[in-house]
Amino acid sequence: MGQISARTLFWNARPALAWMLALIAFVYFAATDGNFLNTGNFYALLQIYSTLALVAVGLAIVMIAAEFDLSIAGVFPLAALVTVKLVDSQGVVVAVLVTLAMGVVVGFVNGWMTGALRIPSLAVTVATMVLTVGIGYVVTASDLVQMTDYKVSLRVTDPIFGIFSIMSFVQLGLALAAVVYLKVSWRGRFLYAVGSDPNRARAAGIPVTATLIFAFVVCAVFTAVAGSLQGLSLATGQAGPEEAFLLKAATAALIGGVALTGGRGSLFGVLGGALLISLLTNGLGLAGVESAIIQLVNGCVLIFVVLVDRPIDRLIGRRMKAELAEGASA
Repeated sequence: MGQISARTLFWNARPALAWMLALIAFVYFAATDGNFLNTGNFYALLQIYSTLALVAVGLAIVMIAAEFDLSIAGVFPLAALVTVKLVDSQGVVVAVLVTLAMGVVVGFVNGWMTGALRIPSLAVTVATMVLTVGIGYVVTASDLVQMTDYKVSLRVTDPIFGIFSIMSFVQLGLALAAVVYLKVSWRGRFLYAVGSDPNRARAAGIPVTATLIFAFVVCAVFTAVAGSLQGLSLATGQAGPEEAFLLKAATAALIGGVALTGGRGSLFGVLGGALLISLLTNGLGLAGVESAIIQLVNGCVLIFVVLVDRPIDRLIGRRMKAELAEGASA
């Protein structure tokens, strides 16, 4: 059997590590907690996983373009409360469409200011995060917003085949569609090119600004969808930043192999990273572990993956040099 090429290692090592760790976590919780494999717990796990996977995939698309989106922490709760506030008076369709339009606007502003005006994305998205959080407080007057018609909430969360729901189907479907789209489309190639070297991408005729707008709009819309469905499922919405959720999404992306420097990463690996974080959250929560300890465990897992990544990178680097040397001597 031939050796694995450096290119294959480069793209598959970190995603494989993420899925392997997720498998280990699954086996551990299944072996140590008799309630883990219950249908009800599987349902709860998929509810957690589908939301995190969708937002993490959206964030990863931005990170592949060598940018970052902090506005997730504001868009997610704003989407929930806007949907909840409108659903009773305007209906589900209008409420969700307004929420999605809000996501498109925020994403466009983030992408245009980052790409066309060349303002660092951290500065831009901090501003839009503060703006969306502020809008949330104005809309709700700092009060909890609740739905009066709970039938919508029940329909969104009603179990399908015991472990799925409309909420999880929609979110997992969008996440998987993004994985496939980036794999087969020219837009996906543009993202990696822009993330690797935006100046060279511009010189090659790649529409850098349009690519960044695409990345930020997808991220904001995915976050708005997740927030809207979260609001509908809970029948409540509340203003305030969701920094903890943003950190979970970033952790899932990093564990899945997306580089902060851009130009590298696999959305399939991000799905594995999100599954690992969801398993830890669900399994440890089922065991009665406090949320602060769960956050600590998530941080330790991220540190472990980063440390393991260094020898993997060295291995890939040596393999690439060897393959170049073989090609030169051939």
